[in-house]
Amino acid sequence: MSDSTVRKTPAGEGPREGGERPGEGVRFGIRLKFSLAIITLVSVIILSIILFFVWRETDLLKTQIMQSVERETVHLANTTQQSIGVDELSMIAAINDLKKIEYIRYAFVLDRNDLIVHYFDRRGMREPATPLEDGVARGLGERVENPDIRIVEVREAGNPRGRIYDFSRTVLNKIDKRKIGSVIIGLSNSVIIDEVDRLLMIIVPVAFLFLIISIVGSIVLASVIIRPIKSLSRGAEIIGGGNLDHRIDISSRDELGQLAREFNQMTAQIKEAREREIETRIMDEQIEMAKEIQEGLNPTGFYNVGGVQIKGYSKAARGVGGDYFDYIDIDADRVGALISDVSGKGIPASLVMVMIRTVFTSFKTRKDVECAKVVRAINDALSAEFAIDKFATLFFMIYDRAGEYLSFSNAGHGPLFCYRASTGSCTVSKLEGMPIGIDEESEYRQARVRLERGDIVVLYTDGVTEMRNEKGEEYGIRRLNDLIVGNSRLNAEELVDLVVEDLERFRGQEPPHDDTTILVLKRVS
Repeated sequence: MSDSTVRKTPAGEGPREGGERPGEGVRFGIRLKFSLAIITLVSVIILSIILFFVWRETDLLKTQIMQSVERETVHLANTTQQSIGVDELSMIAAINDLKKIEYIRYAFVLDRNDLIVHYFDRRGMREPATPLEDGVARGLGERVENPDIRIVEVREAGNPRGRIYDFSRTVLNKIDKRKIGSVIIGLSNSVIIDEVDRLLMIIVPVAFLFLIISIVGSIVLASVIIRPIKSLSRGAEIIGGGNLDHRIDISSRDELGQLAREFNQMTAQIKEAREREIETRIMDEQIEMAKEIQEGLNPTGFYNVGGVQIKGYSKAARGVGGDYFDYIDIDADRVGALISDVSGKGIPASLVMVMIRTVFTSFKTRKDVECAKVVRAINDALSAEFAIDKFATLFFMIYDRAGEYLSFSNAGHGPLFCYRASTGSCTVSKLEGMPIGIDEESEYRQARVRLERGDIVVLYTDGVTEMRNEKGEEYGIRRLNDLIVGNSRLNAEELVDLVVEDLERFRGQEPPHDDTTILVLKRVS
């Protein structure tokens, strides 16, 4: 697409306020930032080089001069040791030699009492045979037997940048090593300052020339580099406006070319992702509708007829699930209840659940309903329709008010969990059976137990007892047993609500890993 291509305004988007065009919001462009970055870097490098050379030259010059003055101090001390009180002409000659060195400000020879013997001082006149009182803390009186050189740095009067390095050494007698005098030499740093100034006069113009070259070069270099970045910016503007078919044309083999290719690939992926998002949104809406429909398939009312209470609860782990419960009045004396758990979760399991419900509800109009016949009919009708990896467990029971007994058949679902009011404890009645959908020729047995007033039958799927909390612990049959025993006075609806509340409290923030369904039948009279 050429630069002259007119950008189409996306649907629903009016002109930008104030007629703003792409690029008008840029205050500090990349070219300016890039140029400033190069100039700053070069300036820092040049400044660092200047500082390094100045520091290096200053350090070398200072070291050389300091070593030279140390040698002069040792020479003056040796001369004083040999001639003090004997031949002072040698000391005078040594002092005069130091006077010829321009950067030496003063030199003194003191006797054992720290009185001036011979000297020269560019700072002013001194009286011989008097103490040297110039405010420098040399500690000569404390260095009676110490011939080491002590260097003291003091400010040079009248020169803000000036420093005086004061060298002092005690002169000892060769025989008894007693103090016989002291020598002092003052070095000015003016020679070092002058050399640094001379060095700066050479380096600064050269550095300024290199800085000018770097400024011009950075502007040219930034203009070359920024060209493909502008193409990226224009492309991003077009794509941001909603044209996901636009492609950025940068053919270079450098990082910017690679970025353009990845940007084009990203645009294609965004287009695909947008299409998938639309499809996913539609699917989510359909799943939500399916969830509402599925929840409507389970009875929501509280059954409380003829001394029998029935209440159930079901919640899918993933929108829709494969758990199912139901109850129907067979005749005036009998009421039937069913619970089923399809293997797996999600839409496939929910479809199998609907098939089970369809077969089960067909028995509502029949009078020859028996538990084993119902389970066998469901298995016969659905075995051929199931996929190889799909099966379902199922438990169907009928309570007969006239005979006061509960008959039931089990298709691999689990034992009959029953609370006995007479003993205040729960019992388990086992009856084995093949899950439906595995073998079309399976036969199912039927058993019956007597229900007394206050007895409670609790049916549930794996999602109840295998509910896990954040620590990985399972809810377990023991917790359910204790909850039922401790609250047996409640009616069926209150018991279901209590179990669901306890499950949610136990689970905490851990998401459920399986569908949760519970069905409670209680005889109250």
